[in-house]
Amino acid sequence: MMRRAMFVVLISMFAVPIAFAQMPGCEAMMKQHAAMQKQMAEMDAKLQSLVDDMNRTDGTAKVDKMAAVINELVAQRTTMRKQMAEMQPEMMHHMMEHMQGGKGSMADCPMMKQSGKKPDATAPHQH
Repeated sequence: MMRRAMFVVLISMFAVPIAFAQMPGCEAMMKQHAAMQKQMAEMDAKLQSLVDDMNRTDGTAKVDKMAAVINELVAQRTTMRKQMAEMQPEMMHHMMEHMQGGKGSMADCPMMKQSGKKPDATAPHQH
């Protein structure tokens, strides 16, 4: 069954080319990606604030601050894994549309172009 599905996908890649490189879903994917990056930056800031607070604290109160950091890490990880699971079918569908678009369609997708960028080496690394 899986081999048959893969065969259909491969045939459709060559038999049903789409005349435009940027699919209608590209813009929506880019907006969703930007929203996710914004949310992650907010999560990072919250975590950094908790860590800074923990590092300023001494004695037994530090244990409570450490628990707050750990709880936030777990909550953020749970949120991110849930979001990833929700996005995977959309991303796969988007990629399949590009595969049907023929040669160059995926490479012209703004999401793919952005994923090829290297991180800013001048940005400060923080813990």
